[in-house]
Amino acid sequence: MKVRNIYKKTFSSLYHKNFRYFWFGQAVSLIGGMIQVTALSWYVYKITNSPFLLGLMGVFEFGPVLLLTLFAGVFIERFPKKKILIFTQSLFMLQSLALALFVYLGYTEYWIFASLAIVAGIGNSLDQPTRQAYVVELVGKGDLPNAISLNSTIFNLARIIGPAVSGLVMKYVGIAECFFINGLSFIPVLWGIFMISAPGNPQKKAPEKKIIQEIKGGVSYAFRNTKIFPTLLIMAVICTFAMNANVILPVFARDVLLGDEGTYSLLMSSLGLGSLLGALFMASVGKDIKSKNFLISTALAIGILQMSTLLFLKSVWMIVVLLISTGFLMMCFLNRGNTRIQLNTDDNYRGRVMSIYVLINTGSTPVGNALTGLAMDTLGEKYGFFSNGLVAFVLTLLFFFLYKRYFNKVKVVPKTKKEEQEIINQMIESTKP
Repeated sequence: MKVRNIYKKTFSSLYHKNFRYFWFGQAVSLIGGMIQVTALSWYVYKITNSPFLLGLMGVFEFGPVLLLTLFAGVFIERFPKKKILIFTQSLFMLQSLALALFVYLGYTEYWIFASLAIVAGIGNSLDQPTRQAYVVELVGKGDLPNAISLNSTIFNLARIIGPAVSGLVMKYVGIAECFFINGLSFIPVLWGIFMISAPGNPQKKAPEKKIIQEIKGGVSYAFRNTKIFPTLLIMAVICTFAMNANVILPVFARDVLLGDEGTYSLLMSSLGLGSLLGALFMASVGKDIKSKNFLISTALAIGILQMSTLLFLKSVWMIVVLLISTGFLMMCFLNRGNTRIQLNTDDNYRGRVMSIYVLINTGSTPVGNALTGLAMDTLGEKYGFFSNGLVAFVLTLLFFFLYKRYFNKVKVVPKTKKEEQEIINQMIESTKP
């Protein structure tokens, strides 16, 4: 009976039929996506031999997220989420098949892959906030933390399986086939979305304000909410400066550890294994974590682990251990941050708030990728993780002191204008000596 209760608690969101369709379809597609991510990073570094140009791929892929996600937040509050997801998944399928064709035909022009990265970025700017906002309609708020954790689980399971498969396919078959496999992987996810009965209709029957006004309203709501705003700040630090493994690992595997595709896929899978363990941990005990400083302490630990890679440059297996540990903490951090934001967001603002979350989580990637590539070009390939960890650690300490002084004294989340003004007054008082 006890084992059954643990199982039901860990997988409670899968008792919702709509979420099962969504989850199992994503499970297949995400493996294909990680096969593509691994192959594309390796191929771009192979044809350019430049950490900086590899870092710029993140600018091309995630730049559109930075520019368009806030507009997407308004868009998904006006149109059915199910139809939006069918469109975005179809776009991703076409982009993957185009990559397969160009690589198969032997094209090595950088601009081709940069252009296709922009196409993926445009799709992601709409797809990611839509999926984040859609989950609560599939499971309800009661099982939302569990659904977030299980989504993280399949994402990180894909981060283990995808790079391993990609390494084998690249080594023994070819790189083009990696992209073709990803194109085919969108068939199950499209089928799953079609089977979902919840259309994800918008809360509002008709637009009440202009798009810019609605964006301002969503940003204002998030910034005045004393639970959401500090969470977004600390996430901005870690997502920008500590989550750039897609740029570091191809360079680290080939030029620091003197490895090949197998070494690269091993490092990628190690990070994914740690993240999977973190997702399972949060799925089982995430609700029971009460520590107010969980995000801050986890962020500091991530910085320390990344700086520690400089001590073990001659040991692949010590790097593997550090990557597993880092992946575990990163997933705990992201899961906790996502859950905290979603549970403190009103449904009328959910699309816009989750677009801000995606802007922080993914839209910050071009900044982090470009700076990481520049750091490795300037300081040397071995300083990729160290520079990321150092900046993340210092900025997290700075955030901690600001948090203790300005945010931690305010205990309420605003729901009315009167409450908002009371909170503002409390914050003003808290700044006085």
